[in-house]
Amino acid sequence: MRRPAGLAALAAVTLAAAGCGTGGIARGPADTTSGKTLFVSHCGGCHTLADAGTQGKVGPNLDDAFRYDREQGFAQSSIENIVLDQIRIPEPPMPANLVIGQDAENVAAYVASVAGK
Repeated sequence: MRRPAGLAALAAVTLAAAGCGTGGIARGPADTTSGKTLFVSHCGGCHTLADAGTQGKVGPNLDDAFRYDREQGFAQSSIENIVLDQIRIPEPPMPANLVIGQDAENVAAYVASVAGK
């Protein structure tokens, strides 16, 4: 009876190591300082975000977009995943590949850490 439990634990460790739950990409630690710089230079022309000092009018105001989620107790990681999904699979007029890879992770972590506060 111990063998199935051991196999289940091994499978869970293997899946986590393979990056499951992260789109198949193992995430590194996010750098929110870099994320802020990238946000200002790549995203701030279109998005308003108080912490970044940006006042874009083309895309959604990110403070407004996430304020209610914060009030409802959404985890910061949930907000980060929403932002990352929007970066990875943008809808027009947002351009594709604006930031990619670790840069996208950094921007998402930064936005999630400050939006709607």
